[in-house]
Amino acid sequence: MLDLLSLPPEIVEKITDQLEGIHQKTVRLVCKQLNSVVEHQLFSNIVLKYSNYQPDLICEQLEALASRKTTARFHARSLEIRGFSVDSHLGAKSRSRSIERTRGSPSRSRSRGPLAENHQANKGLLAHLAQAICSLSKVQEVWWHLSVNDPEWAKIVVMDSLASLPSLEVLRISLGGAPASSLKLELLTNLRKITIAGYCPDYRADIGRANSSDLATLHDLFGAVPPEMPLSVSHLVLQSWCVRLDSVTLTHLRALESLSLYNNIDVRQNPPSNVDELAMEELMARTEAYCSSNDDIWDALREDRIWLKEIATDGVSHALLDYLASYSGLQKLTLSSSSTHDGLASDVLALKFYKDVLPKHAASLVALDVCPEYEGKWCFGLHNRTSFLDCTNLETLKVNIKSDEINRAKEQDVVWTLLEIADELPRLSHLTISSADSESNRGGRSGNPTIGHIYHANKEISQSVTTFGPLDPSVIAKVITTPAREYVARSDEKAGAGLWYRSSMSQGSHLEL
Repeated sequence: MLDLLSLPPEIVEKITDQLEGIHQKTVRLVCKQLNSVVEHQLFSNIVLKYSNYQPDLICEQLEALASRKTTARFHARSLEIRGFSVDSHLGAKSRSRSIERTRGSPSRSRSRGPLAENHQANKGLLAHLAQAICSLSKVQEVWWHLSVNDPEWAKIVVMDSLASLPSLEVLRISLGGAPASSLKLELLTNLRKITIAGYCPDYRADIGRANSSDLATLHDLFGAVPPEMPLSVSHLVLQSWCVRLDSVTLTHLRALESLSLYNNIDVRQNPPSNVDELAMEELMARTEAYCSSNDDIWDALREDRIWLKEIATDGVSHALLDYLASYSGLQKLTLSSSSTHDGLASDVLALKFYKDVLPKHAASLVALDVCPEYEGKWCFGLHNRTSFLDCTNLETLKVNIKSDEINRAKEQDVVWTLLEIADELPRLSHLTISSADSESNRGGRSGNPTIGHIYHANKEISQSVTTFGPLDPSVIAKVITTPAREYVARSDEKAGAGLWYRSSMSQGSHLEL
């Protein structure tokens, strides 16, 4: 009989990692050797959260960490902070294991703030919160949920404590409507990646309200950082922000490799309609130093010779295409729409992209996503077939097609042509085929024509995928995704010999074919 402990440690770790938490706790009791393996798995992620059902739990957890009476602090690599208010109802289930809880003498926190001293839960939090977080010296990643009900003192304590963690490199902040005045990100000098998501009314006011004094700007993010100590940001995701690339912001973007830019706020091009002339002048004066157009952003990157490897944006313009045509080596590209409001201008951009831009990056692209809102030259067709064929290193491809080019009866089907190209791309593993709205519906006020058009187009796409074949055995590893379902290569006696694209699901999808 094979002895579990005679196996290599990495094999034992893989075996125990498949066990549920309750069974891992049982395995810990077998011997010290197994305990050392399972203990690391159980306590690699720690969640601190107040529970109305177990109000004493958070205090016991913090006390155990603060008093150094639990070994969890040696194994924790990620920390999730989900709220400390007795009125918080975050709803999400904790994904970590409960840490060991031992009772001991209380220790006082080094950080204090305004506090309702008569609340027992708050007393326990105040006594141990700072020292508990500081004890997790090996934590590398923190996910912090800021609830609108969290006391201000707790946020101050957490911020100060995170600044003391020597190994912290990744910070994710979810704003749940809480004020952001306690966030002193400049204290976190070792961060390599930060993600901020959610809603914060005091920090990110509606751009359309002229009496607002706070705007979400890139200058807010970098303005307090000394220019002689640039952050060397490599990945940046911005949605509905004011962005201006100048001497203040560009200093931190010299090493930028990935940029996701959606709904860039520029009141000069998209002025709010609900303000008078005086309010508009005030708004323009207040945003001029922090906002710029998409064209200004791409021109600044090109002039500063910041060549990105990954780009995702909804602001497709000539400036973007000129930037992309100025270098080669792009690896991932996502284009979701163009900045024009008529079909002819959009087609001009599309033809320029497939003729002058895509060939520059054909050898380096591994992921390409081109999904316009309306049908036109951005969609896959005979006019750009060669451009896609040259992208021999593509691993994932997502494109839209024109519904009027689906014609199985005459064997001139654009979906079949696209599937043939997928067969010829040696590295392609995932192809997504979608539909776009009809150009005739551009500017329409009713959504019914759009719904009907897209439903019909999606149905035709699925029928074309299932009738394409028989397939070459080399495509067996490819996955084809349509709006209706996902398809893989399978044998189908009813269709004939060989392989055909059939649904990867055991049951049908929501869309009747």
